[in-house]
Amino acid sequence: MTFFSSLDDMRTIRMKVDQKAHDLFKEKPGQAPLTVTRILNPQETNATPFEKDIKVLNLSDIKRLRNESKDVSQIFTINQDRSWTTLNTSREVFESFMSTYEIMPPFWRCVFTFGRKSEENEFEFPRFGQRRSRNPKSNSVIQDQPEFSYVLRRVELKNREVAEGDSPWSIRQTGVYHRLEPKTNACETLQQEQNKTSLQTTSAGEALLSVWNTHRVLLADSLRGWMDYMSYLEQRLKHQATTVGVDKVNLSPLTDFKIDFEDRQELKIIEDYVLDLQVILPGILDSITGVRDQCRAHLLSSDHRDEERHEMGAILGELNEYIGEVTMHIERAKNLKDKAKATAQLARQQINVSIHGKHALRISFLNANITQERSTKDAAAVKILTVITLIYLPTTIVANFFSTQFVQTGSDGQMRVSNKVWLLAAISVPMTFFTILLWWGWVHFTKVEPTVDPDQPGIVTLQRAHSFRSIVSAKKKQKDLESGLSFPTQSSRTPTFRHAANVPTWSSDATTVKAE
Repeated sequence: MTFFSSLDDMRTIRMKVDQKAHDLFKEKPGQAPLTVTRILNPQETNATPFEKDIKVLNLSDIKRLRNESKDVSQIFTINQDRSWTTLNTSREVFESFMSTYEIMPPFWRCVFTFGRKSEENEFEFPRFGQRRSRNPKSNSVIQDQPEFSYVLRRVELKNREVAEGDSPWSIRQTGVYHRLEPKTNACETLQQEQNKTSLQTTSAGEALLSVWNTHRVLLADSLRGWMDYMSYLEQRLKHQATTVGVDKVNLSPLTDFKIDFEDRQELKIIEDYVLDLQVILPGILDSITGVRDQCRAHLLSSDHRDEERHEMGAILGELNEYIGEVTMHIERAKNLKDKAKATAQLARQQINVSIHGKHALRISFLNANITQERSTKDAAAVKILTVITLIYLPTTIVANFFSTQFVQTGSDGQMRVSNKVWLLAAISVPMTFFTILLWWGWVHFTKVEPTVDPDQPGIVTLQRAHSFRSIVSAKKKQKDLESGLSFPTQSSRTPTFRHAANVPTWSSDATTVKAE
């Protein structure tokens, strides 16, 4: 029996299997729940050194394969039609397989990453797991068999049309379990794949296929698309960095605000992709490092032929190159994260500026309206006071002028009015009517015209024109201008006049408004 560590919480594992079994296993009609590639011992058979893609249909087939003595290694494969769907096997067959080959329980953590789901959780994927257990075929106490498992992530282009704005890339996975029996030089390898990966095998008459070469093929396949995928993310991020600019926020006070929040959402999606990279790539690095250490330990712990030793040394060198490649990808993912963070921060600043700027302009417009309303009320009050003053001012002047002549108080305290008091009304009433008439004529015959400044087209100045004083002033300026043209020292250059130069004004005060 395989030695199970006391740390394996079988009760919890069994509960989780019961919980996920419905979305994890589903045998497909017409498809084998398991397929196996057998690597045969050339010393015991003169036939082909391997048998590929043999269908395993039930428990009896599994037990028969377990007792085969001619096999150097067995590579089992469970397929999955597409991402986020069930494995093409039944729960009964899979559990029988794990029980027959005495697979370590921690491998269930790799299995749980498959199955039907609506979204991916990168934190569900386990790290490289390993264990050394007693070899049931050996009577030696020190004879053990190493076993390990890991999940590889790979990125591939989708084989279908994608909607605009969606990523054409899909991240998929392969679960691998490996147990090595040193005494018999036998190996059982289980692969659970999305979109089955074809394994490279040797043909008849060639050297025996190394089990470590199988891991090398799987690792090479998992690293194939990451560089192109990161280049795609960098181009997408660069495009967003150029589109998120000041042209997206119009801070003009005379127009509405226009903020493109889709750009910020796009940046958030890219940030999520980069964050996923920072979780996935260290997991790949951990798996490659684990496989390399296991391969190195196997090379040092067993006697091998020179050909096998040379092949394993070459595989170790290639695994070291893979480790360097993944390390480079991790550093580039950090740079992508910094770039995405900086671009997102710029977008947030622009949105904040636009929102605060709009709020500040609204307050400014409200204050301007309040000030204008108060000015209008003050002007109306001053106008009323002016009219009242114009009505009573002539009478006041006349009364003050004749106060000592028309009304006198005698020694007996009686007030006596002069018989010429009619002069007060005869003089003040005509003066009152004359003053009102003069004010009405001044207002009626004076026009207020808007004047546009050529240097500032958006500024309009309201000026009064056609008053008596302005007409006299305009004639005087015209006379001075005509007389000035006769001087020989006058420049021949045509003078530049403002738009309002031909319109004389009577006051230096003007009202300035924004042009619509």
